[in-house]
Amino acid sequence: MLAPRKLGHVGIYVKDLERSKKFYTDGVGLKVSDELPGRAVFMRCSHDHHDTVLFQIAAEKSARSQNDRAEIQQIAYEVDRLDDLRQKAAELRAQGIEVTGPDQKGPGMDKTIEFCDPDGNRIQFYCDMDQVGWDDRSRPAEQWQRQEHV
Repeated sequence: MLAPRKLGHVGIYVKDLERSKKFYTDGVGLKVSDELPGRAVFMRCSHDHHDTVLFQIAAEKSARSQNDRAEIQQIAYEVDRLDDLRQKAAELRAQGIEVTGPDQKGPGMDKTIEFCDPDGNRIQFYCDMDQVGWDDRSRPAEQWQRQEHV
């Protein structure tokens, strides 16, 4: 059975995107790689394009009691190459687990498969994440290329 080589990134639904961005940059020390204004902030602590992604929770959910916990958007695990994603997808499908992908995502340009755990939490395996270079800048948005079924 193929096993991942590391935990790649965590996606977190947040009630106030700007407040959380400030916390994760000023408090935790992450750097912003890219933003989808009002929707998502892609952040990193290394050269991977992102290891933490903040997603603005829908207004109807954020209106709930302040005691409600935030939700995890996804848990992502890195594998070495696209063939590994295809192998993992085949293994999961053989177990009767519904899998989407492999697809190519952007920002970050990683290739992914996605599926859910028994409680409905989204799990992602990915490879080929962009690396942020010496200039501390990520790939421009006009170069993002989303593709289904890579």
